[in-house]
Amino acid sequence: MLLSPKLVLWHLKQKYILHASGRLTSEPCLKYAVCPRAEEPFSGGLIYIAGKLLPEFAKSPLRSLMILTGPQNPELLKHCPNVCFIPGADPVDLLEFAGQIFQKYEEWNQALFESRMMNGSIQSLLDMTGSVIPNPMLLIGMDFTIVASRGTPFSELPSSVLGSTEETADLILSLKQDPNYEAAFHRVGYFYYSGNGIAAPSLCVNIRRFDRTLYRLLITQGEVPLDDTFGFLLEYLARIISHALSTNIVDSHDVRHQLHQIFHTILTDSSADYVEISRHLTDYGWLSSHYYLCIFLKTELLDYKNLTHRSIISYIENILPASCALEHRGNIVVYINLELCQFSESEIEQKLASFIRDSFLNAGYSRRMLGHFNFYRQYVQASLSLKTGSRKYPHRWIHRFNDIALTYLLEEATKKLPAYMVCHEKLLHLKYESENGQSQLYQTLRCYLNNHQNATKTANELFIHRSTLLYRLDRICRCLGSDLSDPDELLYLLLSFRLIDMEEQK
Repeated sequence: MLLSPKLVLWHLKQKYILHASGRLTSEPCLKYAVCPRAEEPFSGGLIYIAGKLLPEFAKSPLRSLMILTGPQNPELLKHCPNVCFIPGADPVDLLEFAGQIFQKYEEWNQALFESRMMNGSIQSLLDMTGSVIPNPMLLIGMDFTIVASRGTPFSELPSSVLGSTEETADLILSLKQDPNYEAAFHRVGYFYYSGNGIAAPSLCVNIRRFDRTLYRLLITQGEVPLDDTFGFLLEYLARIISHALSTNIVDSHDVRHQLHQIFHTILTDSSADYVEISRHLTDYGWLSSHYYLCIFLKTELLDYKNLTHRSIISYIENILPASCALEHRGNIVVYINLELCQFSESEIEQKLASFIRDSFLNAGYSRRMLGHFNFYRQYVQASLSLKTGSRKYPHRWIHRFNDIALTYLLEEATKKLPAYMVCHEKLLHLKYESENGQSQLYQTLRCYLNNHQNATKTANELFIHRSTLLYRLDRICRCLGSDLSDPDELLYLLLSFRLIDMEEQK
């Protein structure tokens, strides 16, 4: 296996005190080490161990390494690349140690090859790499699914997804907002990611397919440096792993279990057999006698760019027992079995509130409903809660259907016809008179209905005498052709006031 001058010198520094040129090649080009003889011609791609500089090396140093055991020459170190001085070292010992370095990497390379021949796991590839790169190592999907890891604190995460717990949620949030992390999606070859205060610095290689980054192999701080010394080894391992991924030997962490399939069918198949769905849900323990809640989470462009949907889904399912979250049309839909969940509705909202806010999400909550036959309607209700609530209360990030039900009802009533064509026709006549300064009957009727037809309270609120109010009410009744005793008409009048107000606000 070819090694780079920079890597070989890193190993030599672990045993010897040396002085090296400031220009060391990080490209793998060295095959083995020799002690040159006078009659042998110079050949590139070798480590030469000698007492003085070979003239031939000075002409073509970039693909070789010269280790000199004589006195240090600062001028030579300054002007010639890939030169190293180890004054007084035994050339035979140097030759033997260099051979051990090459043997170490050759054994690692052979182990990788044999693992691939036997269809070994990706985890085994990372484990055997510990012999040459002992730093913590992680292979992660760009949706934050952990494929394999060694020496990291993420090995035992629930669902094997970063961001799936309260301890790791901040990490995903920090990456989502980090422009350097987003830019790293397009990097080719090994690169250094500087971290962001929460995410640790790392040396990374993107594993790409069809010109798109799907996985990332990385090492974090440890025994070896996070620079180009070990970069080419990480690239080499990434190519081996890419082959393993192409043969599908990695365990899939995609959501496949029964509940997700059921709810995916509910949301996408309008012809689904709900009787069959109910039977499957019952088999899973979600009974028709249970109450359910649906939450609609609208994600941001950052979630799309950084593929954080999987992390959000896993986080919700881990903190909320008896929940099922899935991606739908770029957003996230959550169903919660309120009978099996350990928390009340208010506790559920409290547990999610800070996460929703910190993750720049917006949420719509449905009403709690009984049984299996309202799941799609609950999804519609939750999405309407968010859609209508965002217009009515733009400063909020959580919207409940009960808070916007009347607004939704009024908006639906005026979808095809404007308010003035839907509301009480004779009420409009009172409104026009009021706008022209001809009467105050419109305001009087509104106050009277708002006070539940209490004449005394209405007169006090309008600062008029009771007899004046009764006179106005008599005129109102004659204008409307009503005695204001029919409940349906009273409801129609109240709704008409709201429709007119909504039209004026528009």
